[in-house]
Amino acid sequence: MPEQSAAGQPGGAEEEKLRLAAEEKKRHDEHDEALVEEWEDESFPASDPPSNY
Repeated sequence: MPEQSAAGQPGGAEEEKLRLAAEEKKRHDEHDEALVEEWEDESFPASDPPSNY
């Protein structure tokens, strides 16, 4: 008989929720990394401002 959680759901359903949450976090982290890389490409060091200032 499958193990059940306190909510009465089979243990597999809880594992599936955890897996989906982990996948969502991974997608979110990958998106954040892409934004950081984009910002780094478009930014400039404070000690070297653009010449049109």
